[in-house]
Amino acid sequence: MTKENNQRPMRLNKVQINSLAILTTRVPHAPEKDRFVFGVFLVDEAYEGDNRDEGYVTTSSKYKLSLSLEEAKKILFWNYYHNENAPEKVVWGQGLHRYITDVQAACILRDMAKLKENTSEQELAREFLEYFCNINRLDRDGLPELDGAFRQM
Repeated sequence: MTKENNQRPMRLNKVQINSLAILTTRVPHAPEKDRFVFGVFLVDEAYEGDNRDEGYVTTSSKYKLSLSLEEAKKILFWNYYHNENAPEKVVWGQGLHRYITDVQAACILRDMAKLKENTSEQELAREFLEYFCNINRLDRDGLPELDGAFRQM
C-alpha cells in the first residue's frame, strides 16, 4: 500500500506471463543516475491486484540471472529507460516500479549476456536472451543501441 494512493493496494498493470522483471537499486546515498540493474527474471505468474489485495509476480522459471555488484554497476538503468513526460530527466519520482518496453528489456538482457561471457552463466544468459527475443518476436541481432535518459540529455 502507498500513502500517495490513500492506503489502497498497489496494482500491477501490463504485467503478464513472460514479462521481464528487472530488479534495480542504488547504493546508499548514491545519486539516482547511479541506479543499476542487479537481477532479472521471467514472470511465470502475475496477479494484477484489486481494491483489497496488492499485485504480485512470481517465478519458478529457469530464466533468471543475478549480477555481482561489480557487474551490476555496468548495467545502469537510465541507459535503457526514460520517463515519457520528461525524457531528459533522471528522476525516479513516485511509485515503486516502472514499465519498460520489450525492446528495452531485450537490450538489458543483451548487455547482461555480454557481461556473462566466459562465466559459468554464459549459456543461460545467451539462451535467456534468445528465448525472450523469440517470444516477443524481436530480432536479437537487430536490437537498437541504448535509448535511455542518458541518451536524451
